[in-house]
Amino acid sequence: MNKPVPNFGSRPRRKRSAEMLSAKEELHLIRAWQSRGDMRARDRLIQAFAPLATAIAKRFSKSGAEIDLDLIQQANIGLMKAVDRFDPDRDNRFATYAIWWVRAEIQSYSRANTSIVRRPNSALARKAVAQFAALEAEMMTDPQIDRAEADQRIAEALKVSIERVSELRAQISGRDHSLNVPALGDTDEDRVALLVDPDSLEESAAVQRLAIIALRTVLVEALSALPDRERDIVVATQVTDPPATLEGLGAQYGISKERVRQLRERGFERLRAAMLKRDLGPDSFV
Repeated sequence: MNKPVPNFGSRPRRKRSAEMLSAKEELHLIRAWQSRGDMRARDRLIQAFAPLATAIAKRFSKSGAEIDLDLIQQANIGLMKAVDRFDPDRDNRFATYAIWWVRAEIQSYSRANTSIVRRPNSALARKAVAQFAALEAEMMTDPQIDRAEADQRIAEALKVSIERVSELRAQISGRDHSLNVPALGDTDEDRVALLVDPDSLEESAAVQRLAIIALRTVLVEALSALPDRERDIVVATQVTDPPATLEGLGAQYGISKERVRQLRERGFERLRAAMLKRDLGPDSFV
């Protein structure tokens, strides 16, 4: 939000147009609007700085060469807020103040429209998301830190639970998905066909399939959070057919058979801990 504006002084100066205001004209119009409610002065200010708002909106646009009219509209709303709130007695140019409000309005709009599901947009929520993004970027630079350890460190730094860390990650990277797409598994039904009827008291086959898919998803996520070697050993000894032997894995990794067994048991402990955090036990997968 506070990213500095490029140094326009390093570029060739634009020829002054009739719409551009001097510092004296700018101050006169602002005082006329704020003290006397002169709508003509307000409109003149907005008209003069509208190109600035449009230029900032184009920098945030994701549609390439096309102009995002919604972003431009939000930029103009930010410009209007700046006109109402600017303090002319602080001896700053209006453009310096307006840029902050235009960017803030655009970023607030972008956060609110990343999903059709309304997400928290309070100052605390925005601060938490920003801190999470910075911490996760820092963790990703260290190849020695796996996903589970990174989540634990982020949770400790933010003083939140592991579940809250997952929620923050979803707010940053989560995307909406259509229900009119084939469901997972061998069925040809769309996801919308598997929605549960709230008036039905029977557990349908579709609900059972969804439960199995959900459990598989949880298991895959838990496996993905394991360190690479532990995950490979667990999968090789428990999932592959025929299962790999401890001796064979020891020769593959250049370690002893006992060390392979220890890594496998440590992987099992991590999986059990991940399942317990989700209130799942061995009987959930039977």
